[in-house]
Amino acid sequence: LMGYDPRERQGANMFDKIKKEDRQKVSDLLTYILGKPGVVLQTEVRALHKGGSWRWIETTGTNRLDDPDVQGFVINMRDITERKRVEEDLQELLDKEKELRERVEAEMRKRVEFTRALAHELKTPLTPVIASSDALLSKVSEEPLISLARNISWGAANLNSRIDELLDLARGEIGMLQLNVEPINILQMLREVAGGMGQRAIDQGQSLDLDLPASLPSVQADSTRLQQVVANLLDNAFKFTPRGGKVTLRVRKKDDCIVVEVRDTGRGIYRKDQDRLFDQYFRLESDAENTRGLGLGLSLSKMLVELHGGEIWVKSYVGTGSTFGFSIPLDVIKKGEPEPQQEKKLWKLLLIEDDRVIIDSIALALQMDWPEVDLVSTRFGEEGIDLVETEVPDVVILDLGLPDINGFDVLEQVRLFSTVPIICLTVKGDEADMVRALEHGADDYITKPFRQKELLARLKVQIRKQGAPDDDSTVICGLLRLDTSTAQLRYGTKEIHLTIIEGRIIESLIRNAGQVVTYDRLAEEVWGDDYPGSIHSLRVNIGRLRSKIEENPGNPTVIITRPGIGYLLVKPI
Repeated sequence: LMGYDPRERQGANMFDKIKKEDRQKVSDLLTYILGKPGVVLQTEVRALHKGGSWRWIETTGTNRLDDPDVQGFVINMRDITERKRVEEDLQELLDKEKELRERVEAEMRKRVEFTRALAHELKTPLTPVIASSDALLSKVSEEPLISLARNISWGAANLNSRIDELLDLARGEIGMLQLNVEPINILQMLREVAGGMGQRAIDQGQSLDLDLPASLPSVQADSTRLQQVVANLLDNAFKFTPRGGKVTLRVRKKDDCIVVEVRDTGRGIYRKDQDRLFDQYFRLESDAENTRGLGLGLSLSKMLVELHGGEIWVKSYVGTGSTFGFSIPLDVIKKGEPEPQQEKKLWKLLLIEDDRVIIDSIALALQMDWPEVDLVSTRFGEEGIDLVETEVPDVVILDLGLPDINGFDVLEQVRLFSTVPIICLTVKGDEADMVRALEHGADDYITKPFRQKELLARLKVQIRKQGAPDDDSTVICGLLRLDTSTAQLRYGTKEIHLTIIEGRIIESLIRNAGQVVTYDRLAEEVWGDDYPGSIHSLRVNIGRLRSKIEENPGNPTVIITRPGIGYLLVKPI
């Protein structure tokens, strides 16, 4: 262990290479175990290596005199020098971290004290300014005195708000920011905030829309602080939305939380900036013309939301606007109170549609004929993309004409991360739109106006097809190899991604390779016997399959049409 040849150490004292300070440890270990059969004892000592360096050795002694197979002593030694070095380095880092933490805490205490002193020094002369400006406003009755008095009052109030932000932030950093929690009606609170900021939207040539449900459960929260958060988010939305733009304040219940969102139609925020938006004093590079404020609003909002046990986030796409949202947990049901019985929901349907009449009609149809479905809806395509990811619906109904982005763009973006079945709605019924929708990843297509029973039938077909795959999830025919669970097709060395419908069609053709599959039979195997569509859908999907598989889709050699009968997958010889 110490680098010596055994012959070099023959007859030598076993302790002479152990550091003098540690020799007593080994002596004590040996003395102790000699008189106690069965005992195990361990110590750590330093020994001199032949190369001249001191090594840490872990020594473990075991008295095995009572073991008939041993009747002696076992001494184990192992080199733990590297472990000790790591421990020493770690201890050194911990000591440095402790020193730095104490220095930072001391600096924070100084900063808080300075902020308090600064606020006191600023608020003292500000108090008579606010009082005098209020009195002046009540006395003057002519321009330009009214405008001058109003400007003084607005400036003083704005400065007072900035001072309060600094104080709140300083208190929050050291855990002194307290909430006055009580049951609040969040709908009423949101209406009050929106009412107070509505005039600003009018003055700036913008619109403020409220998307509020008829009722919501109360939440345990600090009403003043939540108003502060909502006002901050609305203030930012107005700030970055151009004249003629729209800001929407929305609230909904999601699982065990209340979710509040502020959506604008402004310029949007680059992805690289989104992660830093809630940092203190952070400003966008493009925000040179909007320098009002200290850059603390979002940071303080994050702090207040998290004090309530919630989360805050932003979703933004450059050129189409931003959505800031936060969640507040609902009250836990008090012990002894029965939990309200809710109708069991087996499936979730996401409806991306901006026509309220259609939303209400589909909701009514589900309520009457399919109450097991939980309906989630949104008017906006970008929010729909996010809901596919967060809500994980079983099926999606997508209107191709949306107020923010094109429905085809929604299809493309959803297909980047999800294979959820999507049924497209549109007022157009021509083949070009149908082909385009299928090319972008749609699974089915229905035109407006539609019959509710037909829509429900198509929904049920899509959900029924989402059942667990068979144990034999791979089907093969020659160079074609299909994984039915993922709709991934391999053709020789080529990997081909299929839509769910394309996957079902090629699966049926592979399983019946060499035989003609009739139009009716193929439609039934793909969509079920209650599918209300037509052979036309088959023709569109077969055309897409050929474009992905055939070298010359116009002269197919893999999927052959038997006019008036059906389709045939050529079986290799």
